[in-house]
Amino acid sequence: MLQKIREELNNYFIERREEIDIALTSLLCSEHTIFLGNPGTAKSQLIRAISSHFNAKYFEKLITRFTTEDELFGPLSIKELKDNDRFVRKTDNYLPTAEIAFLDEVFKANSSILNSLLTIINERIYHNGDRIEKVPLISLFSASNELPEENELLAFYDRFLFRKVVRNIKAFDDLMKLLDLSEEYKPKTKMSIDELKNLQKEVEKVDISSIKKDIINIKFALENEGITISDRRLKKSVKAVKSYAYLNGKDKADVNDLDILRHIFWNEPDEFFKVSVEVFKISNHYEGFALEQREILDNLVSEFKKIDKDRLGLGGIEYRKCLEILGKLNSMLLSLKNAKNKAIENEKPHNLIDDVIREVEGFKKYIENILKGKLNE
Repeated sequence: MLQKIREELNNYFIERREEIDIALTSLLCSEHTIFLGNPGTAKSQLIRAISSHFNAKYFEKLITRFTTEDELFGPLSIKELKDNDRFVRKTDNYLPTAEIAFLDEVFKANSSILNSLLTIINERIYHNGDRIEKVPLISLFSASNELPEENELLAFYDRFLFRKVVRNIKAFDDLMKLLDLSEEYKPKTKMSIDELKNLQKEVEKVDISSIKKDIINIKFALENEGITISDRRLKKSVKAVKSYAYLNGKDKADVNDLDILRHIFWNEPDEFFKVSVEVFKISNHYEGFALEQREILDNLVSEFKKIDKDRLGLGGIEYRKCLEILGKLNSMLLSLKNAKNKAIENEKPHNLIDDVIREVEGFKKYIENILKGKLNE
């Protein structure tokens, strides 16, 4: 059933394979996820769609600097205050009773709200007046356009085990698909919370004995690069690897399942590349090569943006720059396809290679169309 949900989401959401896997892994290990990125990258839509596959008590709220505790935790019970002189909130249908929650722009919350949220996501309890209520929360999802800077927000940000920067759709053909995509996502497969909790019990049985040393080696390598991984995050990463292995249909994790650490071990987005490089050194150097090629592709895109498109039809230096970029793209495609073939021969995942191939092909087609149009003017 989980694989059907994964397939349905991937069939609808374009270039969101990693985000979908992160969210499903997050639910399997009962941890929290934040998606970072520019407005318009469907972060919120994706979270709502994933949540719609689970028959869970769901709570959603867009946070602003004016959001009050009443809006998140429930209104004050006037009856309790009047009859018993007790400050108690009516929490039904609010965050303290949610099993899956989505707080959009959570870093805009005030300090009072953040303190309560920390207790909810850490300990799964809510201090409702003079009583402590257990919170059934499985996973909290959030989306934000920016990273926090204040110390109190950084402490809260650290509680999100999974982090992912959501990119704009890159491939030309994928952008064409986007234009025809239905506005509304309709889930076909539904899972109950009891079924999800049974899967979580199965996750606990996944064997990671063969890759424990690899996890430690990645930690040491990253610390040599100046990236610190807390003991808490390291410990929680073990369950994440188990969950990701289970999502991939395994009862024994292998080095390929270390891929999920790429979305756990960084703090600043600039660290993501370094983390990925160290993970891929152990798990899959073919996809590590693809990641390096994506960096080169991003540089070529920046280079192309500087070209004066109005002068392409003159056939001068601007035109020659385009031809040079096209030559580099063709070379990249050959190298990536060769890496994919080797990955297949060695029974290694090649999803990231496929992603980068589509991005390179899309950018190549885009330049060719512009050149064709300018030369025919």
